[in-house]
Amino acid sequence: MGKLSIKTIVSYDTEQPADSVEWCPQEGLEDIFVCGTYQLERDQESSSANRKGRILLFRKEDSLTLLQTIDRSAVLDQKWNPCVKNQLAVAGADGTVIIYALIESTGQLMLEYKATAKLRGDETNDRNLLTLALDWSPDGKRIIVSDSHGCVEMLSFENGLLPIHGWKVHGFEAWTCAFSHHNENLMFSGGDDCFLYAHDIRCPAEPVVKGKNKTHSAGVTSLLSLAHREHVLLTGSYDENVRLFDERQLKSCVSELPLQGGVWRLRTNRNREPDNILCGCMYHNFSVVHVKPDDTFELVGEYGEHESICYGCDWQQVGENYRSGKHVIATCSFYDHKLCISEVCTCM
Repeated sequence: MGKLSIKTIVSYDTEQPADSVEWCPQEGLEDIFVCGTYQLERDQESSSANRKGRILLFRKEDSLTLLQTIDRSAVLDQKWNPCVKNQLAVAGADGTVIIYALIESTGQLMLEYKATAKLRGDETNDRNLLTLALDWSPDGKRIIVSDSHGCVEMLSFENGLLPIHGWKVHGFEAWTCAFSHHNENLMFSGGDDCFLYAHDIRCPAEPVVKGKNKTHSAGVTSLLSLAHREHVLLTGSYDENVRLFDERQLKSCVSELPLQGGVWRLRTNRNREPDNILCGCMYHNFSVVHVKPDDTFELVGEYGEHESICYGCDWQQVGENYRSGKHVIATCSFYDHKLCISEVCTCM
């Protein structure tokens, strides 16, 4: 794999700290993406804090256009439904999951509220309940959600947004969760307790823990099941490593690569070069690692234009009929509230 160069096309001031960015994966909507923000405001007269945020809906064609701003509770994570063309699920700092639909109104695309669900969390925990991460099932009918109480909940979205299962998993924050792309009954969660868990969700009362792993020396912060590689699960961690596991055997990782700064997000360029993984390395940069045929990693690109915590990143997902052959990423960072759109090229 050749080395990659990453060149900024345009940057944008999101005003509030930015932590999440997601390109719409559906054909015909490849120019559309969302950016989420998280503004913490502390009450000077008490110990309480107000977590507010926005969803910024953009279109990137020849120029970058802000289509809509939704003021709401702080956004921790966002995912477009992989099957249904216009659905966006959003994880909020108010302990909710909200579904928005992308519609056309007065000749312009906009997000419209569709459904909401309030997480139950751990009833014995009196701390604020934040929805930290979410993932759609590959068939687009279920959502898995993790929260700040260390709990994981599964919701259905066929006739409204309804709870299916909820259970206490981690001792501290459950930072991340993901469905397997190879087994519809398997899902994963990672937490601040350093554990990676696999769960079989066919048990109606409480999913059976199929395996647990404490290879990570710090919190597990990101999970990615690779659809094009059988049984491959990637993890990111505060311990600054990206790791590859076999989903069927989690006792030890197959390979790992040290990066810098803590690996907060992992995104695959799934429609074009799915072995190239974009990593949000919090206190260092955004990096691209290549998963080689022997399931080891190679660092092939780095992007250092952000001056604050590197949280949100994603590849533009383009189909065969998309007009541009360019590889494009969106990245965002926290305290400098900066959003960048960049082109990724192979160095000659």
